[in-house]
Amino acid sequence: MQPLMFPLVLAAVGVFVPLPDVPRVVHTEPVTAVELGDLAQRAARVALRTAGVPANDGDVDSLASRARASALLPEVSVRLIESAAGAADYVSDTGTLSTSTYGPGLSIMGSLTFHLDKLGYSGQEARLERLRIERREARARITQRVIDEVGKWSRAMAEERDEPATSPAHLDATIRHQNAQMALDVWTDGWFSAFLAGKPLK
Repeated sequence: MQPLMFPLVLAAVGVFVPLPDVPRVVHTEPVTAVELGDLAQRAARVALRTAGVPANDGDVDSLASRARASALLPEVSVRLIESAAGAADYVSDTGTLSTSTYGPGLSIMGSLTFHLDKLGYSGQEARLERLRIERREARARITQRVIDEVGKWSRAMAEERDEPATSPAHLDATIRHQNAQMALDVWTDGWFSAFLAGKPLK
């Protein structure tokens, strides 16, 4: 006779115990490419504004339009003519010769001249184009300088974080980090450090 087999069912009961709150640890991570690019764009815009270089050439276009519209305004010239006293002979209708004397006189002559050719070509195009080129070069120069300094600042900050605190490499990275940040503060009139510190921005 075979022994009776009774299946043994084990019930696993899960007891859920709430875990204590773990304090959030904030890690200082390297600035990502997107964040670094946005930071460089912001810094470049502020640097251009600090240097007084407009972000676009809208005002130059307005100057060109006003120069062409000036053709609708006339050029005014005024001359003052003074005549001395004298005498003049004239013959009347009856054939009598008479002499007339007159005193000194003063007359004003004015003229209006319209330069309608300026509607098509004002003569200021070369000067305005040179201004556009100078502004583009200034924007490119300042923007590139800011991008270079942001790159130096980011690389030095990463090296400063990765090197041991007491190593010469850490000290060198700290110096380069501070130098780049000071240069960016000069270009942005203190905006860069204020932005990193979360202070109210200009």
